[in-house]
Amino acid sequence: MNKQFFYFSIVFILFQGILQAQMPTCLTDENWQKLSEHPRLFAKNARIAAIKLQKDEVTKQLLTFLKQDAEQKLLADKIVYPSTGFKFGAVRNVQGRILTLALSYRIFGDKRYLERAKAELMQLAELPDWCPSHFLDVGEAALAAGVGLDWLYDELTTSEREKITQSILKNALLPSLEVKESDNNKSWVNGNFNWNPVCHAGLSVAALAIAENEPKLARQIVERGIKNLPFAGKEYAPDGSYPEGTSYWSYGTSFYVLEIEALRSVFGTACGLDKMDGFLKTADYKTQMFGTTGADFNYSDYHGEDLSEPIMLWFGRELSRFDLVKRELDNVKRLSEGVNNGKKLSANRHYPLEIIWWQPDLKTKSSTKTPTHWTAKGGLPMAVLRSAWDDPKASFIAIKGGTPNNSHAHMDVGSFILEADNVRWAVDLGTESYDKMRAAKLDLWNYNQNSNRWTTFRCGPEGHNIMRFNNERQDISGFGTIEKLPDTEGVVGNVLGLTSLYKSQVLSAKRTVKLYENKSIAIEDTWKTGENKVAYTFQWLTKAKVTLTDYGFLLE
Repeated sequence: MNKQFFYFSIVFILFQGILQAQMPTCLTDENWQKLSEHPRLFAKNARIAAIKLQKDEVTKQLLTFLKQDAEQKLLADKIVYPSTGFKFGAVRNVQGRILTLALSYRIFGDKRYLERAKAELMQLAELPDWCPSHFLDVGEAALAAGVGLDWLYDELTTSEREKITQSILKNALLPSLEVKESDNNKSWVNGNFNWNPVCHAGLSVAALAIAENEPKLARQIVERGIKNLPFAGKEYAPDGSYPEGTSYWSYGTSFYVLEIEALRSVFGTACGLDKMDGFLKTADYKTQMFGTTGADFNYSDYHGEDLSEPIMLWFGRELSRFDLVKRELDNVKRLSEGVNNGKKLSANRHYPLEIIWWQPDLKTKSSTKTPTHWTAKGGLPMAVLRSAWDDPKASFIAIKGGTPNNSHAHMDVGSFILEADNVRWAVDLGTESYDKMRAAKLDLWNYNQNSNRWTTFRCGPEGHNIMRFNNERQDISGFGTIEKLPDTEGVVGNVLGLTSLYKSQVLSAKRTVKLYENKSIAIEDTWKTGENKVAYTFQWLTKAKVTLTDYGFLLE
């Protein structure tokens, strides 16, 4: 590794909170009076017919794996739903089964897929509840039931339709009305975190599936979602970065897209949800988070699942950008050919939807190139610097600002990951097991200054590549900003303003990162002390062998 140098100076920052915004509904009485016949959600019959006519290689690969997956699901054991407590894993499982089997039936016409999809749907409908005490479970189950009812509507008997409709009412729509908005946005109804789009999108899909039976209630549910989704949508402004980390980005953003597509498919409009500042830019955020090793920047409560990412085909279609879908197309190819390249890859449960979103002529319509130096402002300021996209031995550094006082956040402002020669030299450990933290009686969701959440190595300051003064914690009221430095003679860089994170310890603090034309990287920490002495520590977590040398540290 190249030598790193550290210098000292002053910086001050100013942060102004992002104002919450609400979006008025755009749907009229006429919209609700002109509901189309089933199937009305995501893929009407005309879209299915068009897919059958697509002969490009990607479509062939998408359909090959869809059929393979459907065959596997025919052989799967019956889902056992917990009688009490969370049903989260089970309802996500059935969601994937219904999406795959129902779409496979619509495309291939195989009755075996229909019968198994109906069996899964009816078992879900017969449950006494969908765990309203953990409303994520309800959001997931509502999506499964809504899509299943809509896509298989013509194949269901009147009694089967009625049973599913009543289950949606009893287990999802009516319980959701008991959950209120909160003044501090801690409720999923108007929160700024992933629960908001997951719950609203699932409920909206279910409501639209039964809208002809319950028109007043369906409208109430859908328009409540349109009103409150912007509280989550504003987190993408202005450049698309996402405070909860890349795995929760995948979760929340997928359902945000599902809400958009549900509204579009039924009403022909997304009521502005697709136009929120920074939302479409978030596709660049997801692309930028991947380093040269293929692993992404696993900050915050990151859960590594090695899943495909269907919504990237949606973003590619929306923006007419082939560069955004290259990675996912490689995933599709690997899935269809059963090739893992030494790394396990599983299909996202929303995989069937990317068949609907794929646009065969995308490659010929797009010429955009993803930048090698990317900077984002907003709720989570970030910067990524890389020497090249097509070089597996390129140098790469990604660094984050923001605050520890946020959903799923860690005490890691100023932390970074660094790669060179196809090795990750500076690492982030991702999340600690929630079950282990509960067993240790740690307060998972308390982000106060003295919370015992910060005693967990992976969540607290010890587990990150940050600067420390007197081994104290960062100030949870602080906020790290990022500015882009002017490019000078091939040198690119960013400076992070960190003073407010350490205001009780030093007068000022900042961190500067630079990438040079020769692919070397410099990380410069600068600070100014007051009258009291401070002990400064530069933390660097690595899996490499570390040796002290005459000029610094050698990492191998």
